[in-house]
Amino acid sequence: MADSEVEPRVPFRLDRRPGVTQVRHRSEPELLAATAGTDRDLAGFPDDYADIVDFIVKITRRIWVDGAIGLIYDTYDANCVVYTAADVARGVDVVVENTTVSMAASPDLDNHFLNIAWSGNARDGFYTSHLGFGTGLNLGDTIYGPATGKSATIRFCADCISLGGRIHTEWLARDNGALVRQLGIDLHDAARRVAAMPPQELYVRGAPEKLDGQTAPQPLDGPRDSLEQHLRHLFHDLWNRRMFDQLAVHYDPGARLHTAGGRVGEGIRGIRALHLSLLAAMPDARMTVANVCWSVEVDGVIGAVRWELVGTSRSGGWFGAMPAGVPFAIPGMTHCRFGPDGRIVEEWTVFDEVGVLAQVYRAAPLA
Repeated sequence: MADSEVEPRVPFRLDRRPGVTQVRHRSEPELLAATAGTDRDLAGFPDDYADIVDFIVKITRRIWVDGAIGLIYDTYDANCVVYTAADVARGVDVVVENTTVSMAASPDLDNHFLNIAWSGNARDGFYTSHLGFGTGLNLGDTIYGPATGKSATIRFCADCISLGGRIHTEWLARDNGALVRQLGIDLHDAARRVAAMPPQELYVRGAPEKLDGQTAPQPLDGPRDSLEQHLRHLFHDLWNRRMFDQLAVHYDPGARLHTAGGRVGEGIRGIRALHLSLLAAMPDARMTVANVCWSVEVDGVIGAVRWELVGTSRSGGWFGAMPAGVPFAIPGMTHCRFGPDGRIVEEWTVFDEVGVLAQVYRAAPLA
């Protein structure tokens, strides 16, 4: 169904654009049978793919389920860059190596699609935000320790920029906190192991900035009539202005939040409690929204936000006891599903607790 063929009830504008594959509540045969419509906008991509969402669906399945790891050489730019909470990987060879190592840890890993939001076009490039989850047995050693033989299910989110049929930039978040817990490994022990390993390259971030005189954060200027503006205002109000009363305005009373570490927040109070717990670990944190894209799905509009929360560590809260006074950053992605009345009914947030804590332990190696 084309985005332009539906008129969802949402409190913001949705621009008209070509129709793409919808992934929610679709069987695998349905997804793989997608064919190009008359408005296909995929110049420069192989004819195998019907649209940009179909491109992400099919290459993910072929690489991670069928085992066609070498397809990465055909679908990633030779000089691609992948950013994570723990480090930066550069070059397609490194992507192939990291994928091989990851699959060796759980060779029976499957992958399922939750949402794929997008923006852009074939001329300027596409931005996609792919939220999914996978389940597999830990049959190989990992950077966290020897193989455990245990099964684990975790969410991931990969935001990619593609041009001419190749991905050249990616931001990747895996819920490694949920992974290590299911494998019976202590979160802080896992983070210390990662911190002790030399990173390929560190993503350097600045300390949180405040205005002169500790001026209180002000509301954002400008309209909020588009989906991007709506979500930028909402995230700023919640995370920078700490106006958590806005949850009751913009979230359904029965909304559910699925977030890092396998945590789930039920209802407004449950969601607020999780937000406060995270801020308790970095009370001076400031959030920057880096990108917003969207999709019209079979059960509502999906808004996808890539963001970064930067602050100074304080023991307690989300991460428990950890070294205090260390600047660190949480890069993450959030997907929001809007209900019929325009309020958020379900939200998924993914960030890597292990990679985040590794930043802290790298800066405080004697802790």
